[in-house]
Amino acid sequence: MKKVILIAFYFNQVNEIASKRLRALAKYLPQFGWEPIVIVPDLGFIPNENDDLNCRIIYTEYEDMFSHFSNKFKKSRSTDSNNFNDSKDPIEFNDDKLKDSTSYSNPIASKAISMAGEVFAYPDGMKYWHGSAFKEASKIMDEEEIDAIISSSWPITCHTIAKDLKEHQDIPWIADLRDLWNLNPYVSHTFIRDYFEKRLELKTFENADALTTTTDLAAETLSTLHPMSRIVPILSGYDKDDFKFLEELVSKKDDFSNDFSEKLKFIYAGSLYGGKRDPTYLFEAIRDLEDENKLDSSKISIEFYGDSTGLEEIANSYGLLDIVHIGGKIAHDEVLKKQLKSDVLLLISWDNEKEKMFIPGKIYEYFALKKPVLSIGYKEGSLKDLIEETKVGYHVSSLESTKEALLNIYDEFVENGTVELNADINIEDYSMENMAKKFADLLNELEN
Repeated sequence: MKKVILIAFYFNQVNEIASKRLRALAKYLPQFGWEPIVIVPDLGFIPNENDDLNCRIIYTEYEDMFSHFSNKFKKSRSTDSNNFNDSKDPIEFNDDKLKDSTSYSNPIASKAISMAGEVFAYPDGMKYWHGSAFKEASKIMDEEEIDAIISSSWPITCHTIAKDLKEHQDIPWIADLRDLWNLNPYVSHTFIRDYFEKRLELKTFENADALTTTTDLAAETLSTLHPMSRIVPILSGYDKDDFKFLEELVSKKDDFSNDFSEKLKFIYAGSLYGGKRDPTYLFEAIRDLEDENKLDSSKISIEFYGDSTGLEEIANSYGLLDIVHIGGKIAHDEVLKKQLKSDVLLLISWDNEKEKMFIPGKIYEYFALKKPVLSIGYKEGSLKDLIEETKVGYHVSSLESTKEALLNIYDEFVENGTVELNADINIEDYSMENMAKKFADLLNELEN
């Protein structure tokens, strides 16, 4: 079996969305002829789930940016104490004081800290992991036959490590950008930092054999900065193992019918990010359609699990608090069970142009649950294209489009007692297993 080194900072953070793609690569690449050797930082914890991955994970020493400078200050203080041990008023160093200094309410101090971050966190705050990760990975490359490298960002340091490994031994290298680097719409730097950052990106990837992204639009955007590079969009997906327990429950004929069969049930589970993900269109559409005598809101149930920012206020403002259930945070397995009992799964994303190139990982989970989707978000982009291409439901971005979609869903439910998924989709195409296969196919192609 061929071997690939995977540089993966966010690997052990099992519940983080960033971890899912990385862990899936480690889990499924062996099925397609590639043995991953995963290089991760030792952050002081190892999840039990790692035991199920059946792959080599190399934990390397890690020093974050705060610790790096904290240790330097301590050494400097120690030197000063030796030189001035007769001082009547020695300087007292306290780690907590230094930590607190990052949260000044004084705007001038905050600006100074921000400017310092532009300098010291270049290209990111994990850059001091580079030395130990490169040392361990290059040692493995010297002792074993390694056939390829995959690095995945964020952080960018993963790519700078891989760049140096590529120079150490010229083997195929895939740089996976889960989020873009300089072309990321959510990243903003000073003019000077932008200049050096863009130059670093061009220099870092000049010898990469392929760049991968998570959407077609991200790949198109990346090509504007790297027109001569091989850029391949490889979508993420759902992990079939997350749904095995549901299949077992259904096979035992547990009751997975709607708890309130006379009600059209919508479910949303996840963060609302302080109101950036806004369900207002849904409530306003229900209110308007009821006022127009086109639906009866008492036949609708909306459940929210996770973040509940502003939900009560929004629902109450439209007189719909009685149809809303706010369940708080519950375990992921429980979320999946409740979603399986729903009629329609809600997907709420930020109605902002910056969202155009992103596809929330939740949509792949919805594919696996085989439920129709009502997506509320920006008027165009990768998510809208995916929903329309697969016909898994509706993507709306205005009050009128929300009313139209909601009325179609409601009328179907009233007439048939259910809402069918009439998708044009092969669910397996959107699995993490298929994602790993595409990486393996690309590795095989680059190796030949």
